[in-house]
Amino acid sequence: MARAGYPAWDEDEAFFDERPAHRVRKRRLPWFRMIFMSSLMIGGLVYLAQRKGSEVQVAARKSVPASVLIAPAPAWTPAAPTPAPYVIERASAPPIMEARQHTSGAREDTLTLGRFGDAPYARLILIQGSSERARSFFVDIVRRAAEAGLAVSRNEQSRMVATKFGLVEAAAMTLVGKSEQECQTFRFADPDLGFGIQGWMCGSDAAIMDDAQLACFIDGITLAGASSPSLKALFVRAEKSRTEACGVAARTASTGIRPPHRP
Repeated sequence: MARAGYPAWDEDEAFFDERPAHRVRKRRLPWFRMIFMSSLMIGGLVYLAQRKGSEVQVAARKSVPASVLIAPAPAWTPAAPTPAPYVIERASAPPIMEARQHTSGAREDTLTLGRFGDAPYARLILIQGSSERARSFFVDIVRRAAEAGLAVSRNEQSRMVATKFGLVEAAAMTLVGKSEQECQTFRFADPDLGFGIQGWMCGSDAAIMDDAQLACFIDGITLAGASSPSLKALFVRAEKSRTEACGVAARTASTGIRPPHRP
């Protein structure tokens, strides 16, 4: 007897009606399985590729040897200041001397008379064998002042002063340390011989120091010991050009500087 609410149908019709739906469900499963497996394979390949790349980078970093940092040798090294290659005529006492040698072979000798703040006070730097490029006069003096622990606060226009070495560039400047002092700064250079003189002479009346006094102080620089033939020739030639204005009294006045107090 047929059930109420449903049309009558036999088992054969049910059999044929269910087969298509069953087949559709079976056909969908293989495609899903293939997509899922393909995604897993692609993900695995990507993971392996990334891991292999990381291992190669680590191996490359390990294969590079660690660099060893070596500090370059200092360009300037202290040198023995004795025997003194230079003297200053009629100085009241021997100057305090320092010397240093450059890796290029250049040498600098520094002579200090007196102490900064005292009147008078002077500092000379004599250079041999220098091959440095030329700088402005102001830059050279500022650099030399910094080496002495000083600074330049004021400066006037430079001028040329005649000395036994030739024309020397000079200018009045105010040097500053724990105090201020008026100084006459100067610079001479012979590029052919690589010889130069730089420095200053200071005192309470440095601002009104005339060119003759400054020239006499510079003319008082002479050779004391063994030097190169070219440097000896320069000083011999310079002595022949010494100005007559630098008499005994003038040279004594320009170089009568007390030595600095020793501790």
